[in-house]
Amino acid sequence: MLSVPDARQLRSFGLAVLLAASPPGVRASAAQEHAPSVQTAVWVTGATLLGGSLLLDEALRALVPTGGGERWDAATDQLNHLGNPRYVVPVLALGYAGARLARAPDLSASSAHVLAALVASGVANGTIKYAVGRQRPVGGDALSFRPFNSSNRWQSFPSGHAVVAFSLAASISEEAGHGWVTALTYGTASLVGWSRIYADKHWTSDVVGGALIGAASSRAALGLIHRRRRHDDAAPAAILLGPETIEVRFRTW
Repeated sequence: MLSVPDARQLRSFGLAVLLAASPPGVRASAAQEHAPSVQTAVWVTGATLLGGSLLLDEALRALVPTGGGERWDAATDQLNHLGNPRYVVPVLALGYAGARLARAPDLSASSAHVLAALVASGVANGTIKYAVGRQRPVGGDALSFRPFNSSNRWQSFPSGHAVVAFSLAASISEEAGHGWVTALTYGTASLVGWSRIYADKHWTSDVVGGALIGAASSRAALGLIHRRRRHDDAAPAAILLGPETIEVRFRTW
C-alpha cells in the first residue's frame, strides 16, 4: 500500500527537482548545503521511477499500436537521429573543429567535454546491455533475460538512444549553465525516449534506465574533467578529423 509522503520527503524531492533545473553555480552551493538530503532524494526518486516503470512495462506497451505507431513515424525518425552516436559524434567533432578555427577555446573545450562524457556513457551502456541481456518488446515478455548475450534481441536494457540523449542533456546543460538550456536539452531527450517506446523498440523501463545511466555517467565524467582542469588548463581530449575517420584522443592522468 502506498503511503503519503511527509513534508520532509516532499521538501527533499522538491529541492532535487529545483537543483536539476538550476545553473551549475546554484546547484553546487545548494548541494553543499543539503548534500545528504539531496543525494538521498535523487537516489530514491531514480529507484522509484525505475521500479515503477518496470512494474508497468506490460500495461504501458499495451497502449502502443502493435509494431509501433504510424501517426508519428516522421517525428520519431527524426528524434531517433538525436540518440544515435553516428549522427551526434560528427556534429560534436565539427563543433570542436569550428570552435578551434574560430579561436573560441571555451566552446572547443566544452565540445570536447561533452564528447568525453558521451564516450563514458557509451561504455556504461554497452557494459550494462551485455550484462543484463533483456529481451526487447518484440518478444512480448518484459521479464525475460539472457545475461551476457550479444544478440540484438537481448539488448533492450537500457535504451542506447535514451543513454545518448540524456548524456548530451546532462553535459550540455552543465557546460552551458543556463536554465533554459537545461529545459530544452532535457525536454528534447525526453522526446527521444518517448520515440523509442512509441516505435516499440524498448520497454518504458529501458528508457527510464537509459535516462538515469546517461545522465549519471555523463555528470560523473564531467566531474572528473572539471576537477582536473582546476589544476591543469590543458584540454583533456583532442579530436582529430581525417578524410574518412574521426579520432578522439584522451589524456591519461
